[in-house]
Amino acid sequence: MKKYIALFVCLFELTVLINFAPAQTIKESSPQVRQKTFEKIWETVNEKYFDANFGGIDWKAAHDRYAPQVAQVKSDAEFYNLIKAMLGELKVSHLQILTPDILDRFKAVDTTTGLTLREIENQVVITRLSENSSAAKANLKTGFVITKINGEAVKNLDDAKRKLYGQPNTTLRLSYLNEKDEEREATLERTPLSDGNRQNLGGGFHLYAHFESRRLPDNIGYLHFTNFLQFLNPRITTAIESFKDASGIIIDLRGNGGGEDSVALKMANMLFDKKTQLMITKTRKGDDFYYQAKPQKNPYRGKVAILIDEHSGSASEQIAAGLQEAGRAVVIGKTSKGADLDATTIGLPIKALFLYAYGQPRTPKGIVIEGRGVIPDREVDLTRKELLEGRDAQLEAAIEYIKSPAQ
Repeated sequence: MKKYIALFVCLFELTVLINFAPAQTIKESSPQVRQKTFEKIWETVNEKYFDANFGGIDWKAAHDRYAPQVAQVKSDAEFYNLIKAMLGELKVSHLQILTPDILDRFKAVDTTTGLTLREIENQVVITRLSENSSAAKANLKTGFVITKINGEAVKNLDDAKRKLYGQPNTTLRLSYLNEKDEEREATLERTPLSDGNRQNLGGGFHLYAHFESRRLPDNIGYLHFTNFLQFLNPRITTAIESFKDASGIIIDLRGNGGGEDSVALKMANMLFDKKTQLMITKTRKGDDFYYQAKPQKNPYRGKVAILIDEHSGSASEQIAAGLQEAGRAVVIGKTSKGADLDATTIGLPIKALFLYAYGQPRTPKGIVIEGRGVIPDREVDLTRKELLEGRDAQLEAAIEYIKSPAQ
C-alpha cells in the first residue's frame, strides 16, 4: 500500500459500523461543494478502482440514482451517509470518505488502559494486559468479562472500544465479571502512549503501534506488533537477527490492522534464501508484481509460525497469506478479517479525504484475500475458561508446532 495508508486502514475499522453524526465544530458545506465532492468520488472510482467491471455493479446507473439525492441532503452528515451507501454497493473494504472530525482524532494524543479485548462466547473478554498498565495495576485478569464502562452497558466489542476511548489522563469506571462471575468495578486511567511508539505522518497526523519482542522457553523467538509502520523497521530487524539461533520464531499478528507493505516485505526478506513471489496485485493497468521477497545473505531458516485472528487485516493478511502459500510459515488462529486491498487517498472539495482501492492482491496461486480472509493451517479458538487459567491456546499451538519434529 501507499506510504502511511495504515492510518486510513485503522480509520476504516473504527467507522465502518456506524453512521456519521453531525460534527459540532465544523462549518457545513454548501450544496455546490457537496455536488462537486460527489462527482469527484464517483469519477475516481470510475477511473481508478481496480475492477473495471465493478463486481457486476452498473456504476453509471449508481451515479444516476444517487446524484439527484445530493441536492436533497440537509447536512454534511447526511451527505456522508449517502456516499457511504453508494460505495457500499461495491461490497469491498478500503472505500471510505474520511471526514474532518474523524481526521482530527488522529491529531490527538492516543491513550491506553492496557486492555486487549475480544468477543468470545458472545461476551467482551480481556485477552491481554500490557505490563505496568492501569489495567494490570487494577489486578484485572485475562478471561474477565467487561459488562459496563462508566455505568453504561457494553453492547459488543466495537461499543467497548468506543467507550474506552477518551482524553489523556482521564479515568473511567469499568464493571466486569471475575473468575467467579461476581461483578466487580475498577477505576482505570487513560494513559498517553509514548512518543517512542508513534509514527508521525505529516500534517499533524500520527499513528501508534505496540511492539514486543522476547524469548519464550525452549529457545523460541516471539514477536508481536499491532501495525506495520516505518519506525518499527529497525526493531523488527533487530529482533529477527537476535533470533538467528532460535529453534523457531512466532510472529503474532493478532489484532494487527495492517500498514505499509514495505515494512512487511522487509521482514519477509529475512526469512528467505531465494527470491520468492508472495503476492500479485490486480490494477486497472494490469498485474503488479512488487510484492516479492528479496533475500538477505543470512536469512533465518528455522520454523516460523504466524498467529492471526479476525482482527488481522490488510498488510498483515498479505504477509500471512504469502508466507503460508510459499510454505515458509504455518498460520495458526482464526480466519482473518478479509480486508486486503491496496489503497490510497485524495483530497476532496468538502475538506475531507477519500480512501479508495486501486489494487486487489492475490496469492501466486490466485487466492484473493479480500472478502475471504486468510484461513489458518490450524484453527484454534480462545476460550474464556483457558484465559482465566492464564492460558493462550493459540500461542500454545504455535509453540507446539515449533517444538514438533520437522516433517
